[in-house]
Formats: sequence, structure tokens, C-alpha cells
Amino acid sequence: MLRGGFEKEPFRVGQFTAQPFSNCLEHNGETYAVEPLVMDVLCFLAQQEGKVVSRDELINHVWYFNPGADESLTRAISLLRQIFRKDQSIPKYIETVWKRGYRLLAPVEEGTPQTLEPMPEAVLRRDHPDYSVAILPFASLSADASQEFLADGLTRDLTRVMSRVPRLKVAAYSSAAQVREGSAPVEDIAEKLGVRYIVSGSITRHGDKVSLRASLMDGATGSQVWSHKLTTDLEKLFDIEDKLVLDLSSAMASALQIAHAEVALTGRGFQLNAYELVQRAEALRMNYNADTAHEIIALLRQALENDPEDAAVHAGLAIQYTQNVVSNFPGTPPDAFERARRHVDTAMQLAPNDPEVLLAAGIAATMMGNARLAVRQLAQALERDPNNSHTLAVLGWQLCWLNGDPAGRRMIELAEERAPHHPRYAVWAHYRGHCEIRLGHVERAIAAYEDGVDRNPNYSLNLVTLAMAQSRAGKHVDARTTIARIRAIAPDYTPDDLEELARRMVYWFESDEDRSACLAALRRVWPHESELQAAMS
Repeated sequence: MLRGGFEKEPFRVGQFTAQPFSNCLEHNGETYAVEPLVMDVLCFLAQQEGKVVSRDELINHVWYFNPGADESLTRAISLLRQIFRKDQSIPKYIETVWKRGYRLLAPVEEGTPQTLEPMPEAVLRRDHPDYSVAILPFASLSADASQEFLADGLTRDLTRVMSRVPRLKVAAYSSAAQVREGSAPVEDIAEKLGVRYIVSGSITRHGDKVSLRASLMDGATGSQVWSHKLTTDLEKLFDIEDKLVLDLSSAMASALQIAHAEVALTGRGFQLNAYELVQRAEALRMNYNADTAHEIIALLRQALENDPEDAAVHAGLAIQYTQNVVSNFPGTPPDAFERARRHVDTAMQLAPNDPEVLLAAGIAATMMGNARLAVRQLAQALERDPNNSHTLAVLGWQLCWLNGDPAGRRMIELAEERAPHHPRYAVWAHYRGHCEIRLGHVERAIAAYEDGVDRNPNYSLNLVTLAMAQSRAGKHVDARTTIARIRAIAPDYTPDDLEELARRMVYWFESDEDRSACLAALRRVWPHESELQAAMS
């Protein structure tokens, strides 16, 4: 059986070598290409080696938003069997168990990790007039006029990268280049360029050091929304220029999102259009809990009434429904996953290349436990919009789970460094804790989950995972203290709920034994029903 997640790649199944990220099977020097979803079926069967997997389990895991999945599964099994017949040494690789499902009979052995293949680039956006920005020419404050090319290059690169943010209108470089910071009030500059927000900055050389300053201004009020300053060695500037631009653009994109969401949050409800309702819902994530989660659903459903064909609204609903299930929030409808599937399907039909739609599809796959599909969708989303720190964080989490690779955890840390003001900043620490559990670092997992509590003390699932890590580390007093906090926020939550989540999230733990040990440790410190009743009396 493949341990932890399915993908310590490649892996052996019988006499074949499976290359999941290349979507092929190798045998006796021959390579047999398969479709990604066919490979997903094989990987899921390999994860459950020797066990009967029902058709419903396979369909839910692999085709979670495809209404024609039943026929597709039959075809996938048939294609795999055709390839496996090339090996005569094993009579049957996949067994059909009548009225139950399928079982992989061939032995499975793990291999070594591979890296993700790059995804093609494509961008689709819907612009909103008030969600717009101009990057003014960065000023060169160095005595040496020859250094102006540094400022000009930085301005061009920032304009180019910011233009990839979905739905954000970015003024053309040629237009913004005609205006200098301070040449007129911010409000007048914004009106002249036809944008809501203005970015300005400067670059200064002091000997062998270079300092960069950037700020984001609201053209409607003239107030500063965000500012940032950094210093680096001149000799390193060109080596890190791409990273520097992406760090700045990611921080700016996040600040823009927050500023725009706050504008929507303060608006009067009856004046809000679908896009503004999405922004209002996003702002609620700053204090994420069961109540705000249901408020988000209500706002997005209102937005859907305003515009049934807004892909961003369908994407947002898909994310929230799946997150409500994972968080075990009370009042979550029993068909929440089915609703999410329908919203993802609709969003993909409306805007199949929109990075926010791909992000939603990736998050939905994540919450449903399909990390392979999640990685494919998230990687495409990040390729289309490299400024989205949340995409970076979720992708890092899923890559770490799939491959047990600390590089995934580092992607989460990079998101935290770039956008500490992002609405989802608190939950990134939660993801980081999950990575530490996968990597076998329980003490580091505790520290990560505690970061999540510091950022948002009201998210019950983060407290549950913190209690699990504390109990696994033998910190029983701390675990009981955390459980008391859980009981105050989510009194109906039980270890059975976490076990159900762990069953779905097959990649979470390094091994089945580790998963069992973590869950057993939590059960030992969780108060029994009699203790709870005594405490209430």
C-alpha cells in the first residue's frame, strides 16, 4: 500500500512502473500513456491496495463534478485492464467485486518523488471598473542618473505581473508613464487615468545597497492603503529581480483585495451588485468561524440571484460549501458536497481558464480528499495568476501531502511572508500545521496550529487539530485545555468527527499507523459523555 498520500512517485504496481505526474505506465521498455483521470483511478486503488473500493467512492474521489462519471469509471477500468494484460505473469490486476466495486490485486511498492510539470499559460478575466489600479513610474532617487533604468524596469515588470490578477483593470504602462508621483493630488491622478487605486514608489542606491519603497493609495479618498519597504544588495538585485517583483505584486494584490472588500463591507446592502457581494463575503474571512461561514453562504446566494452566470460567485459557493463540511459547522446541509460539485461544474463551464475558478476547483478537490486533482487545478491557477498567495498556500499544502516534501511547507511560509494582511492568513498556519503532521514533526505542528489560534481564536477545526497534536506529543494538560476551548465554540464536536475527516483526507498522515496513533491519543484525553454531563450539571 502507498503510505501517507498516494504519490511517492513513481510507484510500482505489479510489473509496471506508474508515473502519475507524467500520466503513463511503463513495462518492459514500453510506455503507455493514460488520461489524467484514468491515472487518478489507479492511484486511488493503489492507496487502498487489497481493499474493495466501491464505485461511489471512486466516482466521488475522481469525478467529483462530472455528471457522466459512472460511464467514465467503467471506461477507465477497461483501459487500465487493457494495459495490464501486457503482463502475463499476473492473471488479474484489477478484480470486479460483484455489486460492491473494484479491488487492486497486484502488489504495490513506493518509489521516489517527482516534481510537477509546468502548466500552459492562459488568462481570462472579467473587469470591474472600481477594481482598477495604475502603477506610476517608480522614481530613481540615486545621484547617478544612469540608475534610472532600474526604476523603469521595475515599473514595467510590476505592471506586467499585476495585469495577471483576475478582474483587476491595470492601466497601460504607456498611460501611467506620463504621470509622476506628487504631480497632482492622488484623487486627480486616479480620475485622469480612470482607476480607483494608485501604486507609486521609489528606488534608491546607497553604495552597494538598493532600497525599494512602494505604496498603494485609494484614489477615491486620497488615503494610503498599504506601504512596503525593503533593502537588498545591489549585486543580488538582478539575481532576485523576478522574486522581488512577485513578492511586491503579491503583497499589492492582497492589499487591493482587502481594500476593495472593505469598501463593499461598508456599503448598504441594497446597493450591492454580485461582485460587491463577493467582496463583502471575502472580508468576513478576517474573523472566520461557523457564524461568518453561514453569512458568507447567504451573501453569495444573494449574489447568485443578482447574476446567475457570474463564475466567481459559483466558485465562492463551491469553496464555502466544502469548507463547511470539513469544518463540521452546524447547519451545513447534508448535500453540501453535491452542491459544491454543481457550482464547480457551472463555474468551469462559464470560465474554464479563470484562475479563481481553477482555484475553487482545486480547493473543492482538496476538501473532498483528492490531492492529485487539487494539485493539477491549483498549479494551473497559479500559472495564470502568480500573485494569488492563497493559491500558493493551498498548492504548497497539497504538494507536501502528496510527496512528503518540505518544499510544499515552504510555499505556505512564502505566502505568509508576502501577504500577512490577507483574509486567509490565519488558515495558512493551519495548513502549515497539517504539513508538519505529514512530515512527522509534531512539535512544529503544535507551533503552527498555535500560530493559527493567535491569528483567529474562533476557528474550531484549528483548535481540534491543535488538541490532536498536543495529545500525540504527550502534552495532556495542554490538550485538555484546548478541548475546553473547543467545547465552548463547537460543543457538538467529537473525536468521531475528526476520524471521519481523517478517513477522507488520506494524505494527512505519514502512515496508517501514525493516523491511528494520533486519533487514539486524542480519544484518550477527550472527556467521556459522563464527564461532560457532570460538568454541565
